[in-house]
Amino acid sequence: MTRETQQSRPDPAHTRAAPAAAALGSAFQENAAAIYRFIYAKVGNRAAAEDLTGDVFLKATRWLAEDRSADSIRSWLYTTARSAIADYWHDQSRLPSIPLEDFDAVLFCGTDGPEEVRRTRERALRILAALPEREGEVLRLRFLHGYTAAEIGRVLGLTPGNVRILQMRALRRAAREPGLAGDNGAERSDDG
Repeated sequence: MTRETQQSRPDPAHTRAAPAAAALGSAFQENAAAIYRFIYAKVGNRAAAEDLTGDVFLKATRWLAEDRSADSIRSWLYTTARSAIADYWHDQSRLPSIPLEDFDAVLFCGTDGPEEVRRTRERALRILAALPEREGEVLRLRFLHGYTAAEIGRVLGLTPGNVRILQMRALRRAAREPGLAGDNGAERSDDG
């Protein structure tokens, strides 16, 4: 075979790869957003949904070696997405969970060690104690117990609008009060 004939004859591996790459590109363009939305609806986490969508299309690069119809590709993508979602939730179920029975234990479970947790707890309690009783109670119910403005209003005999006003005043007062809101040098443990 002459050099000229070798150059004019296409490489068989290359000719098989071209339709597969075109099929993958077309499948991606037609289905990526829908597959992402499908996965996001099931996992509720944007980063995880992006990763899982990428995994589905990575698997598709191996599977699309043959010519397939658009319906076959779409069906395969959704089946693979369901499998990826099941794997995701299986992995998530192995992670430790924290019971919410004792909000105090969950609220002050910092990663900076017991000293930082102690300082945070003391600061929160100091802020609540320094506020007028009604404002402190509104913040306790709202942020520590998770009540809505309407629920707080029923407990305290106020309208939801009044509860929101008290909450805003309490937060502003806590931010303004010297020694309460903040990061004065005595409470900081870092050099910055």
